[in-house]
Amino acid sequence: MKLINPEVRIETTNYCNAHCETCPRDQMTRSKVTMDYNHFCTLVLEAYDLGAKLISPFGYGEPLMDARITDKIEFCSKLGLETFITTNASLLTLDKTRALLDAGLSHIRFSAHGIFDNYEKVHGLDWNIFERNVFNFIKVRRNLPCKADVTVIPMNGEGIDDIINFWSGKIDDIEIWKPHGWGGKKQYRKAKEKMPTCGRPMRGPVQIQSDGTVIPCCFLMDSEIVLGNTYEESILQILCGDDFQELRRKHRKGELEGLPCLYCDQRLVLEESPLLYSTIGDDINTTSSSKFNLLEDKNGSNIIST
Repeated sequence: MKLINPEVRIETTNYCNAHCETCPRDQMTRSKVTMDYNHFCTLVLEAYDLGAKLISPFGYGEPLMDARITDKIEFCSKLGLETFITTNASLLTLDKTRALLDAGLSHIRFSAHGIFDNYEKVHGLDWNIFERNVFNFIKVRRNLPCKADVTVIPMNGEGIDDIINFWSGKIDDIEIWKPHGWGGKKQYRKAKEKMPTCGRPMRGPVQIQSDGTVIPCCFLMDSEIVLGNTYEESILQILCGDDFQELRRKHRKGELEGLPCLYCDQRLVLEESPLLYSTIGDDINTTSSSKFNLLEDKNGSNIIST
């Protein structure tokens, strides 16, 4: 059996050093924990056997707060797997930059929800440190095969052209988005019409939290839907288990009463695209990391194929 979506996301830590306006993680009630290195390696090996091509070791935390993040990336690299992280870059020292690149990191995305003072208003972090760390990473990377992108959610009225002009020529790719609601935690997008499903239970990446539990998507900050525990079952057993099968059935039928999915804006049919600008592509119904199509088989198959 093989994964339909070749990405597996493993939240190695849910600790974070920022308090971003865009993120509801201050409402998080689940325990803060960093995943043990050995368990991470076990999960990666299972994912590899299921046909994974990309491991994304990040989630509702700052991955650079995991003291062994470079070891975990190196383990993936030695198996020939690509790796992808999103970071606020505040902890991206020169030593950490060199360690990540030496470990074989494939793709890094910087979260910069504003520029200059507006960045500091949103993230509560120092813009000068962020800018220095990002551009030092770009310089050290030189011609190494590690992509470096930036994603921006303008929260304080910045002009799109100002953001584009700042980043153009300095980074590989740029995406600018309207804010989203994190599974109903925030209310940024509104529309009367909703699709029965976002497609994630059928075609989304496997999402494993730092405590080893499996959830159906990255928008469930507080693990509101738990489908299994990787300390008790394998990834394959969880994907084939009754709880996951029932969630897929409900999504195919649009029977979402009692689920946070009912309020999630990822099912909205919007008059205007939430993607304000992109150098990557304009398809909004894809994963933010690998751009895997989530809706192609919205009424059909499981997350794995035989």
